[in-house]
Amino acid sequence: MREAVLAIRRLLAGEPAEFEGRTSRLLNTSAPAPLVYLLAAGPRMVELAGEVADGALLMVGIDLQAIRTARRHLEEGARRAGRSLAGFRTIFIVTMGLADRLEDARRWPQRWVASGQSFLTYPSASNLYWLRHAGIPLEADHDPASLSDATAARVCDAFGLFGTAEHCRDRLLRAREEAAVDHVFLFPAHTVDGGGDLPVAEMQAFARVIRPGLTAAP
Repeated sequence: MREAVLAIRRLLAGEPAEFEGRTSRLLNTSAPAPLVYLLAAGPRMVELAGEVADGALLMVGIDLQAIRTARRHLEEGARRAGRSLAGFRTIFIVTMGLADRLEDARRWPQRWVASGQSFLTYPSASNLYWLRHAGIPLEADHDPASLSDATAARVCDAFGLFGTAEHCRDRLLRAREEAAVDHVFLFPAHTVDGGGDLPVAEMQAFARVIRPGLTAAP
């Protein structure tokens, strides 16, 4: 992955790049070169983003301690490369479980996303690494149905936005205040069976409640 990212950056800059024994060059480039972001869910990928990428899309939840840990991993990667993270761009991928009632949204951690795969290990079991740093230790083979309502509520608060549109807005505002989360990519919660459904309700909630609330807040 390191070699791939470095090769892509060289190609976008108009330079020749060798990958898997072959040298290539892009004929059409732009100046300045496009930024290269790395999608990172686990700690090693987060460090790699800090080492070689221009920015990162991090799936680490929105708990303050988890985000602090993720930023330390970014800094470790940058330290290895002898580079500064000044100007490095970070976008947080935030899971959004929208519901008309808060208690319904908080059932997401108690579900299976597919046969044999719990919701909290999708799309990566690295979710559990960040939850541990949020003070919620869970085993990779945990039975989601065994999670108590209290634990599920803690998970939801640390993992993303779960609840009504108003609750999601307020939780996102808190993440901005507590952890300086200022750029997000909202990732609608879903199961494999419903993964192809367009997130119409989430888009409407964002347009009607969440975005106006974010722009109106000081």
